[in-house]
Amino acid sequence: MSDDVDASAHGARSFGLSCWQGATAAMTVAHRHDDLELNLSPGSLDYLVDGRAVHIPPRTLALFWAARPHQLLTDASRGLVSWLTVPLGTALGWRLPGGMVPRLLAGGFALVPAGPGLDLEGRVGVWAAELAAGGEARRAASAEIEGFVRRAALAASEPGAGESAVSAGGGLRPDAAAMAAWISEHADEEVRVDDVARQVHLAPQHAMTVFRRALGITIGEYLAQCRVARAQHLLLTTDLAVPDVGHAAGFRSQSQFYARFRERCGEAPAAYRRRLRP
Repeated sequence: MSDDVDASAHGARSFGLSCWQGATAAMTVAHRHDDLELNLSPGSLDYLVDGRAVHIPPRTLALFWAARPHQLLTDASRGLVSWLTVPLGTALGWRLPGGMVPRLLAGGFALVPAGPGLDLEGRVGVWAAELAAGGEARRAASAEIEGFVRRAALAASEPGAGESAVSAGGGLRPDAAAMAAWISEHADEEVRVDDVARQVHLAPQHAMTVFRRALGITIGEYLAQCRVARAQHLLLTTDLAVPDVGHAAGFRSQSQFYARFRERCGEAPAAYRRRLRP
C-alpha cells in the first residue's frame, strides 16, 4: 500500500498530565496518543493493542504506551473506569524504576493488582481538581502522581506481574483482529490491501469494509499509525539517522515519513528525538 493515506490522526497527540473517571462505551475507532496510559476498572476490560488482544482482569491496574494503536473493546458503560495519562516526555524525565519505560516502548502491557498505594480510583477526583486549579495545587498533584506511577512501575517489575493476552471476545470480529495484528507485525514491509486480505481469506474490497467497520479507520490509516509508532520507538531507543528511521519503520518515501510523523506527533522526527532523549 502506498503511504499517501488519509491524514487524519484519529486521536490527540497527547492528553497531557490528566486523570478522569467515568463510564465508557467500547471505542468505535482505534486511536493513539503519546502518553503513558494507566487505567483501573471494577470489571474486566478487553483491548486491542497493536492488533493483540489484551485482557485486563477486574481491579487490575494497567500501564501501556498509548502511541501504539489501541482500541477498548469492552462496553464499560455500567461501571466507573479510572484513567491517568502522563505525557511520554514527563515519564522519561521521571526515570522510572524497573526498566518500565523501555519495556512499554517495546510494546509491553503491564498489569498489576490494585493493592495498597495503587488504588487509582480513590485518587482521581482529588488529582483532577488540583490539576485544574493550577499553581501549588497542581504541583502537589503532579508530585503525588509521580509517586503513584513509580509505585506502579516497581510493582510491575516484581515476579508475577506481567501481561495477559487472550482472544478478543465478542467486541471485535476475529478476522479484523487478525488483519490488525498482521499489519502491525509487517508494518516495516511493503504492505498492500491484497496482502492483508489474503491473511483472512477475504476479497480485498470486502476486507477493507470489514476492517473499517471494526476499527473505525481504514487499513491505510492503521498502517500509518503503526509505522509512526515504530519510528517513535526507533528515535528514542536507537542512534539510527532520521532518514534510516523512516525506512526502518516502513516508509518508502522520506517526504511521506516526515509528513505522517508531523501530523501525528506535532513536530519533525529530529525535534521529537532532541526533546525526549537525554
